[in-house]
Amino acid sequence: MIPSDLYQPPAPKRRNSMWLTSLADLLALLLVFFVLLFSMSEVKQESWEKILDTLGYKLNEQVTETEDGPTAEKTVELFSERRAFDLDYLANILGEKFAASPEMADIEMFKASGRLVISFIGDSYFERGGNRATDTLTEIMGQLGESLRYMENRVEIYGHTDPKPFLSESSRFINNWGLSLARALAVAEQLEQAGYGYPIRVFGMADSRFYELGDIPDREKRFSRARRVDIVIREAAGWKRNRL
Repeated sequence: MIPSDLYQPPAPKRRNSMWLTSLADLLALLLVFFVLLFSMSEVKQESWEKILDTLGYKLNEQVTETEDGPTAEKTVELFSERRAFDLDYLANILGEKFAASPEMADIEMFKASGRLVISFIGDSYFERGGNRATDTLTEIMGQLGESLRYMENRVEIYGHTDPKPFLSESSRFINNWGLSLARALAVAEQLEQAGYGYPIRVFGMADSRFYELGDIPDREKRFSRARRVDIVIREAAGWKRNRL
């Protein structure tokens, strides 16, 4: 029997873990192998387009149409465009001016789709069948220009007519397109004379937007509203004139 002071317990056996290192190396090699396979593979165009269409539909499934029919003023707005005065701020300033002036009481102003619209509706602003501005329009544009001359917002002007055929023999216009454009140009000229210093886009629409007035039951009111000129103010800054 071995005395207790001389007894030594056997040393614990060491577990061999070298296989873990080999397994890790193997997994790393397999990962590199599959990465190489993927990098050398060719993505099928049709499959990739289906994926994009699916993702695009999912991301945009909450978007709904807010306007029916063709719209001439729809443009692709760039996010890099410099913004000018806030439209709500402009609406408050112009609203106070309209309320204080009897001549401007019949002008309509509303905000829609990122633009502020000022509408001159009816037959009191131009001579019948022509583009000569009346004294009423000249007076109003002088007052309106006092505010618009200090802003940098982009301005567009749209001339509209009713769908009646143009039959005036004394006029130099042969159709409603020419008349609507000429009236829009007349308003643009008045605005420039009032001091607005940026280029103005001018459009002759004739009766192309007449479909929007279908909810007005009275025919005379509908046709009267169709004969108008709209000043459209955008929140984006106006284009600077190129100096030659």
